[in-house]
Amino acid sequence: MKSREEDITDLDPDSVIVDEVPSKRRRVHKRVHHVEWGLGLLGLLAGLGGLAAGRLGHIWVAFDVFSQFGLQFILMAVSFGLGLLLPRFKGTFGMVATVIGLFAIGLWPHIATQMVRDEPLNIESGEVAVRVAHFNVFQENKNNKDIIAELERLDADVVTLIEFTKEKDDVLLALKLTYPHQFTCTNVNYCHLAIISKKPMVAIDAKSHWVGAAYISATFPSLGNLNVVGVHTTRFPYSRAQLRQVTTLVKHLKGSRGPMVLMGDVNSTPFSRIHDVITQGLNLNRLTMLPTWPSKWELPQLAIDHIFVSRQVRMVSQQEIGNAVGSDHYPIAMTVAVKK
Repeated sequence: MKSREEDITDLDPDSVIVDEVPSKRRRVHKRVHHVEWGLGLLGLLAGLGGLAAGRLGHIWVAFDVFSQFGLQFILMAVSFGLGLLLPRFKGTFGMVATVIGLFAIGLWPHIATQMVRDEPLNIESGEVAVRVAHFNVFQENKNNKDIIAELERLDADVVTLIEFTKEKDDVLLALKLTYPHQFTCTNVNYCHLAIISKKPMVAIDAKSHWVGAAYISATFPSLGNLNVVGVHTTRFPYSRAQLRQVTTLVKHLKGSRGPMVLMGDVNSTPFSRIHDVITQGLNLNRLTMLPTWPSKWELPQLAIDHIFVSRQVRMVSQQEIGNAVGSDHYPIAMTVAVKK
């Protein structure tokens, strides 16, 4: 007798088991795919939107707050943009890449500082080498001994100190042999600035409680009549007040003659409108870009401490960061050459 293949219609309906797993898997996979697409697209738009908002700060200053995170917005846009090109895990890739990128930003200044070579400086005839440093020591920082040790380790010729309160005056006393030339305005209300130097200084000035940004300045005859200005502006999100401070300061310093180094806590990143006001208003070059804040977890994210120089000054060693020693900022230092 010829056998025949059993037909599905011959089976008892109650005995048939329908395998629904593949269809469920397809539905779940489809949902996950849509979620990954959505996350990837949302991350990309957030990154691009943040960058666009930062650029709008050049038109409406209130948007300048977004420019402080320009590097992070670039990181987001690139991470999620690359994620969208992947066949799977688009949003997940973007999030993981962004987190890894944030760690990389925090490690960048430490690695860059280690890479600064201890080589002879390329000083040309008619120039003098000047090592400059700036440190926002943090008003609440009580580690005076550590501050003293760090300033000695940085071994700069001229140092500007910000948030330097009267409680830190013993720092100046301890550094008197290394830095015999000192000026501070801590005896004046709201003036938390100091400038210390190995070389004599003249034309000393300081202003704190005024329309412009708080500053301290001095001229150094033995260093090519170099003008050194230490600055501390208000911070975001007070962008309107910050712009007003910097604009006023630029007008005040515009009549200065000779080479200039302006350094300090300007509370703005290189993407900010504030930097354009300084560089264009005083015809200065910005030499710094490394993140310096916050020092917590030793992974700084924002480059808000900077050094600007005039055309008569050039950089001969790359920017370094020092040790925070209790401050929320890292100190910055570099060597420049000044025409005599």
